[in-house]
Amino acid sequence: MSKSSGPKTPEKPRAAAPRARRTDPKPALTLVVPPREPLLTLRKKDLVDRVCAESGLKKKDVKPVVEATLKVLGDALQAGSALAIPPLGKARVNRQRGTTGDEVLVVKLRRPPQSPSSVAPGEGPDEDDN
Repeated sequence: MSKSSGPKTPEKPRAAAPRARRTDPKPALTLVVPPREPLLTLRKKDLVDRVCAESGLKKKDVKPVVEATLKVLGDALQAGSALAIPPLGKARVNRQRGTTGDEVLVVKLRRPPQSPSSVAPGEGPDEDDN
């Protein structure tokens, strides 16, 4: 049993104890974002040069083949065909619309996972939000 001593008087709020000041400044919260290399555009000329270097063939032999390949791929995507081209991956048109004479194709590309041994240094997969 508790003793009752009558009506309770309201308690006064206690004064907060003074805080000790920090002598070292509080470190600011910083977000560390790893530097990302700028996206480079692979142009047809660069593609031809790379194919020449990879295959060992002359530029005059490679250029017509690359141009024909790009035309066939572009025509297939424009027609709405899906592409399954290893090691590039599987591509299909996700959305298609025409704007002021140009046709815009939004292509979804699904790539197979790459093993670390097959990726050259500096050529790892980009982390895009595609």
